[in-house]
Amino acid sequence: MSEKKRKRQEDGAGRPAKKASIGKPLGTVRVQHIENKGTVGPVLAATPGVESSSKLLFKAYRSKPKSLNDGESAELLLQSSEHPRLDYLAREEKDGSSNSLLKDYIGVFDPSTSKLQLMEVKKVTMRSSLRSEADELRDEAAQKLTMMAKRNALATEFGSRRSKKALLEMTQNAISRGLADNPDAVKDELVSNAVLQGMESKTSAMPTKQQLEVAVDSAKPRPKANLNAEYPSDVYSIDAVVGKELMSMIPVKDWADASEKGEGVNVSSKFVAKRVVKLCKSKDYQKVKVLKFIALCVNFNSALLSKGRGPKKVPFKDALQTAMGEDVPAGVISAIRRTFTSENNDLPRWNIDKLMTHIVAAALIVDNFEVDMNDLREDLKLELKEIKQYFLELGCRVHVPRETERTKMKLSKAEATSHLIGRLKIPLQFPKVKSGITNAKKR
Repeated sequence: MSEKKRKRQEDGAGRPAKKASIGKPLGTVRVQHIENKGTVGPVLAATPGVESSSKLLFKAYRSKPKSLNDGESAELLLQSSEHPRLDYLAREEKDGSSNSLLKDYIGVFDPSTSKLQLMEVKKVTMRSSLRSEADELRDEAAQKLTMMAKRNALATEFGSRRSKKALLEMTQNAISRGLADNPDAVKDELVSNAVLQGMESKTSAMPTKQQLEVAVDSAKPRPKANLNAEYPSDVYSIDAVVGKELMSMIPVKDWADASEKGEGVNVSSKFVAKRVVKLCKSKDYQKVKVLKFIALCVNFNSALLSKGRGPKKVPFKDALQTAMGEDVPAGVISAIRRTFTSENNDLPRWNIDKLMTHIVAAALIVDNFEVDMNDLREDLKLELKEIKQYFLELGCRVHVPRETERTKMKLSKAEATSHLIGRLKIPLQFPKVKSGITNAKKR
């Protein structure tokens, strides 16, 4: 069976029948030349042998116009110092060749108005250079000047009378130097004023005295206080003093059962012993847990090992368990140790103060924010002025028992001298931060 051969297509048979549409003639095109007199305009940059990032930002400058035969001309200059070690500089370079005398233009055509706007494109060549050591030295000098200004500002605010007087004399000498017989005294004074204004701008962002006092106050080793509280009971919460985790772990069933049976509770703290039965009978188990927290902290403080003037050491696990009580859960002991010890598993002065202030705050919660310090002082083996200072650090008012309080406590006038009362009242009265000028007056 023979196959039918297809006829060869003639030339041009495969071309489409459609023809390209030719638009209407543009007519007259108006050309407008726009002079590139601004600081920033279109730039054609050549980078021979220079690798630069596309993220570099350049600052544009123009030199003063030069008078030439065909008019005035201003040279364009682009500069960038964003690189840590290199400076980039792009400027117009004319080597006298025919290519350097050619001008390039960029055009924008608007078909609706048949207007073509042309603007000359500046040709610049970008070079890189290593930042000079003089700039680095200048930056270091400026940084030193800034640090000196900060130190002077701190000395002015918190320095002693002697340092303030020396700083004032140094400033006056720097300003008035050469005013007597120096013909350039006016220039010196202007320079001095400029330096002082620079110092003021650098030190304006420094914290004020009130801000520094707040920062120092918040760094003290005491429970976090609610400074916006309207009642004393809202100042130090149980969560801030004891903590939610430790409150859930402290067992008090043994105390409650012993109190119901009329049996005594064996504790080493005089403060706790006078209150445990009354609180257990009232079934205020939140305060009973806070009271047991005080007993555990008192035992923890008694178990610490003291070696000279260094920080106190925490005894080994078995010895600490024996000192805290065999019936105390190991998790409770670990939680107390983590709360009050440093990273080195010891207690420097700051950590000791933190332990004492938390015990005092817990005592305020148990005694409805009015505490006789004598029992706590004996439990913690402190001097009267030391336990008084801890109450003051919590914002309490401290006073000698009044006549009605002496009668209630069954104390004589001689005995009342060692029984100071710490009362938490609103507004709180924290010890003021001592400044250098106060210390100078004392000396």
